[in-house]
Amino acid sequence: MARKDLLVVVTIGAAVAALAVRAQTPLSYAKDVEPIFVKACANCHGGDNPKKGLDLSSGKGYADLTQHKSQESPLMALVKAGDPAGSYLWLKVSHTALEGRGMPRTLFGSKKLPPTELDTVRDWIIQGAKP
Repeated sequence: MARKDLLVVVTIGAAVAALAVRAQTPLSYAKDVEPIFVKACANCHGGDNPKKGLDLSSGKGYADLTQHKSQESPLMALVKAGDPAGSYLWLKVSHTALEGRGMPRTLFGSKKLPPTELDTVRDWIIQGAKP
């Protein structure tokens, strides 16, 4: 095996191992996901009149996300534990939803969360969307 090919194999192997370790690290809404949503989403989805009735301010988002359907796509759960593709929240934050626009919104459109934060949200859903 050529040195270049070996380097590719080692790099891919390291990436797979890193993903496996990250997937094994238990994530919780309160510790890992809520801080992301409070920072990026609670300005609109919080306060006395949260957009779409979804309050993502501190201590309030978990029940709304895990016990309700999407208003824009009523056949979909906001969060379907174990299934990011079946979770409307994931489609919105990954900017792949067919209805509505990607989140979070800005004055001039929308922006994606940083990749590490997207990974956290996706992995939390995959791991069962625990509180």
